[in-house]
Amino acid sequence: MSLPSSGAPPAVAALLDDPAYSVLKALIIDTTGMAFYRDKDSDLARILAERMAEIGIGDCAGYLDRLHCLGQGKAEMDALIAELTIGETYFFRHKEQFDALRDLILPEAIERNRTVRRLRIWSAGCATGPEPYSVAIMLEREFGERIAGWHVTVLGTDINQKFLSRAREGRYDEWAFRTMSDSLRAACFEKVGNQWQIRPEFKRNVSFQYHNLIKSPFPSLADNIAGFDIIICRNVIIYFSQATVESLVPCFRESLNDGGWLIMGHAEPNQRLFADFRTVNTPGAVLYQRVDRPYVVAEPSPPVPPPLPLVSPPPVVRGGLPAKAPTSRALPPKALSPRGSTSARPGSAAPAAAAGGAGDFDRLTVARNLADSGQWEKAAAACDAIIAASPLDAWAYFYRAMVHEQLGEDEPCEKALRRAIYLDRRLVLPHYHLGLFLARKDDSTGAERSFRNAQALLAGLADEQPVNPGEKIAVGQMREAVAMHLKLLGGA
Repeated sequence: MSLPSSGAPPAVAALLDDPAYSVLKALIIDTTGMAFYRDKDSDLARILAERMAEIGIGDCAGYLDRLHCLGQGKAEMDALIAELTIGETYFFRHKEQFDALRDLILPEAIERNRTVRRLRIWSAGCATGPEPYSVAIMLEREFGERIAGWHVTVLGTDINQKFLSRAREGRYDEWAFRTMSDSLRAACFEKVGNQWQIRPEFKRNVSFQYHNLIKSPFPSLADNIAGFDIIICRNVIIYFSQATVESLVPCFRESLNDGGWLIMGHAEPNQRLFADFRTVNTPGAVLYQRVDRPYVVAEPSPPVPPPLPLVSPPPVVRGGLPAKAPTSRALPPKALSPRGSTSARPGSAAPAAAAGGAGDFDRLTVARNLADSGQWEKAAAACDAIIAASPLDAWAYFYRAMVHEQLGEDEPCEKALRRAIYLDRRLVLPHYHLGLFLARKDDSTGAERSFRNAQALLAGLADEQPVNPGEKIAVGQMREAVAMHLKLLGGA
């Protein structure tokens, strides 16, 4: 049964009447989570018609073949996503939420992390980057003295590769500063032609990576999505179905440290979804805090004079803790496999040189779960115990490296990654993360070599299988990430 196409432009009408249109539409929604397009066939068909005309494909069946093509499908889906997603954003968008971030959330998070001296913030669905850069500007200008010497991470993720490329560049047109004063823009950006380039001191703690909220399970230490103090996900889930949103909110909670904060968009007010959070009302914003232990109101820190034009009255806390104590969502079961196997396929094997038995593998699963939930010290101790008992366990060194990274311990992180690779060169994740590490250190040659090694190990593996037993990230997702980083480094 064809969809109504009366009144639509000829190309759009032809797509709506195409018997394969409904199959194509279902594939797009399943891949992107954009249920927004479920009842907007004219908009979706218009975008599809323009994209198909550009690459010379005349019908939905032909375009489906392209999307399923092993060689071209991923690139074409990325190109289509670039047209489907909305990247319109600007610096310090939604002033009331940035007021709350400055006056309540950041002071609380900094005080809570005073002894460990680290802070992790995730901007999910960051588009071209103004949101994570706005956070970085606020941190540097208003809290710089209090977090001097800390390990600070502001991570921006998006599904749109073109947006991520622009975000990494950090260069913006005038329209992106429409709520920012000229003096603040001049202090944080340099004029380059008709655009403005963010200054290095506001860029140094910000990184960007591809992440699909629908297809990439989280929390996942191996994917760098775990242990956050603040998660900002604004105006993203409004495009998803109710069932998808209900599955995502617990994942956000599990990705937060105890006491961590979740900031959602104004258009996402369904309080029922956040019953396992402590809800805090501030003027113009509703905030959600993960609270596993009884909440104690700390003594207020001395006020910091705000140079940014963001002001709000004190927050009003509603209800304190939920009536029912929050419970952690059960992590997905880990797919365990025997140790010492020499016949496992590259990229998915347990370390062949490992000396331990099933008990060590179980302990490694515990260590991984601790790390995924941001319990870094406990995860480190668990990895160290395994290494002491089984010094040839490549995976223990890998997860120890990931904990070193989260703690800002660069030299031990690199050493542990290289040790994991030395013990078992078939493991994809150590190569991949060594590439990320070297890219951050501006060693593009070493980074490209590591990514090439990961790419070679992934060749021939099925997209849907886990990149290694027990991991949540799949081969296809890892393949996409490796290809993106190689492209950024200038590799083919």
